[in-house]
Amino acid sequence: MEFKTQDRIIIVLGATGNQGKGVVSSLLSDSARGPWNVRAVTRDVNSVSAQRLLNDFQTPDHRLSLANGDIFDVESLRVAFRGGYGVFAVTSETNSRTIETEDDLKQELESGKNIVSAAKDCDIQHFVFSSLPDMKRATAGRFDKLFHMDHKFVIEQWAKQALPAVTCLLPGLFFTNLNRPQYCRREANGIVRFCPPIPSTKFVEWVDPVYDMGIFAAEVFALGIAKTKNKNYIVCSPKLRMDEFASTFTRVTGQPAIYSPISIDEWADMASRAVGAGFKEDIRQMMEWISIAPEDKACYGALDPAEDPSWEDLHLRASTFEDWLRRSGWMGPPE
Repeated sequence: MEFKTQDRIIIVLGATGNQGKGVVSSLLSDSARGPWNVRAVTRDVNSVSAQRLLNDFQTPDHRLSLANGDIFDVESLRVAFRGGYGVFAVTSETNSRTIETEDDLKQELESGKNIVSAAKDCDIQHFVFSSLPDMKRATAGRFDKLFHMDHKFVIEQWAKQALPAVTCLLPGLFFTNLNRPQYCRREANGIVRFCPPIPSTKFVEWVDPVYDMGIFAAEVFALGIAKTKNKNYIVCSPKLRMDEFASTFTRVTGQPAIYSPISIDEWADMASRAVGAGFKEDIRQMMEWISIAPEDKACYGALDPAEDPSWEDLHLRASTFEDWLRRSGWMGPPE
């Protein structure tokens, strides 16, 4: 695919987070079909995390730049997007704000509307978005408070209506969530306990949000609009039975581990504590659904795996748990 020099700029939102950082790294490493110029958008280009990103990923020919941009300030996004060819966008239910009530979760919709509006105003040619399935449809309306999932689906629809070419990446649960005590903890006797409130025999899809989202996004941009326009790609590991976390972890690290779920009440309390009470029912319903989701479906039991063109188009598969352990060097929670 041929690009003009000015068309080689990809703007990356959430650049200091897991997904954005992975996209920055993969785009700058794609020298065979590059080089890409990457403009990493952050609220404060002088922050420690922004400067660390610049130090970690800057190339000898200085293809990485930082730009100030606030997802709640559409004019700042227009400035950050100006002159770009593509945007990688990710939205969050929290955006560093406290979720006191369920109504506060609507801030994700506000941020998504601003991002899409800025992309339209700046004539962005290829918009790549980290989305999720329509969970109201997937659960037949039974789980109606999966706001952080459904809001991403709504933003995806807005983007597809407003922009010339949209490609969506749909990730599974993040392996990096294992750093949170509601997912994994080290017991007083030193044993690592994997503990999401999901039955031990349940098969679930996960993802390395840094490496996998990075390589998928870079491949989508490289293949371009002709191949990937208006397609959705599932970025999920092969299904992992929950009790395999312990056996795989022990095999790779040599440390003893068990799979022993906590209660759904403890889960909801812990998961919402860091971001606010308004998130409690949302995150509770997510785990309740995952525990019963149909296993013949992909991506949170929502999609037909035969309809996912990821391998056919991109020739990529997401990481296994063992892949992530070996790549990250993760040795479990601290003592």
